[in-house]
Amino acid sequence: MSKGKLIRWGICGVGKISQDFCANLVNLPNEEHQVVAVAGRSLERAKEFAGRFSITKAYGSYEQLAQDNDVGIVYVGTIHPTHFDCCMKMFEHNKHILCEKPMTMNANQTRKLIETARSKKLFLMEAMWTRFFPAVLKLQELIADGTIGEVKLVKADFCMQPPERVDRLYDPALGGGATLDVGIYPIAMASLIFGGGRPESIKATGYLTDTGVDELASIIIKYPGNRVANLCCSLNLNMPKQAQICGSKGIVTLTEPFWCTTQLQTPSGNLDFPLPKPDLEMIFANGRGMTYEAEAVRRCLVEGKTECEAMPLDESLIIAETMDSILKQLGVKY
Repeated sequence: MSKGKLIRWGICGVGKISQDFCANLVNLPNEEHQVVAVAGRSLERAKEFAGRFSITKAYGSYEQLAQDNDVGIVYVGTIHPTHFDCCMKMFEHNKHILCEKPMTMNANQTRKLIETARSKKLFLMEAMWTRFFPAVLKLQELIADGTIGEVKLVKADFCMQPPERVDRLYDPALGGGATLDVGIYPIAMASLIFGGGRPESIKATGYLTDTGVDELASIIIKYPGNRVANLCCSLNLNMPKQAQICGSKGIVTLTEPFWCTTQLQTPSGNLDFPLPKPDLEMIFANGRGMTYEAEAVRRCLVEGKTECEAMPLDESLIIAETMDSILKQLGVKY
């Protein structure tokens, strides 16, 4: 997998999210991270991606990437309906995996991936990059030291309205719908703040598109200790994408976009956490923050860990179960 502290990456998928992640990897020290291979659904697209990031090997199939003995860990950045099969293929060849969110389409698939990773003693993590942002780490400190008292409510919204209809978001075959695509961010934020525990109750309402996926979901989750999350996600509303952490002594607001925020509004004033300047242009807002996630994965591998404490596999499973419940209540069937 590595020589000394060098981590050798393979990139599975050549879409926008993979481009941003790879742009961060190639900006990290070469003695710590190297991207040695990339695979796409076509060799032409893989070669184009490889040329952009000076990657030596390009493959036209994910199986070829899995068979590459130079690759130690694979970043799975394909669309989420393909995550399960891609990950299982990589596990067959004993690759460690960082898999984009949502890890799979449902809790059963997520459970199988976790069981496989643990049985083979391989690293697996859902790529919840939010967990590694300095602003979010500071938020956890503020909660732990009692700055805002006992946290009782989390409010978080990820409601977007693209200027043009994005067909993938409305196609059930491509894992479309608000909850899986963007709702996972508010759900995961509530889970983080409330310690990754299992909810006591989940109530969801909303409405579906003409294709049968959820266009809007309003969600209330109750956690043990009378703690509540009030969440919303949608594909047709343009609302402030903020999160508020409400405690008995005050409120901390994660400014927009909350899942990759660089500013906290606290009772004592604003706290800013600027990102490193990008050497390459990023596609997604604050995409430079993916570097924190990559560095965390490397630390885990160097230390011989198969799970990351910041994004435990058991919590990924609970989040998947939560989304299953929401989608069932909304009437979404994939």
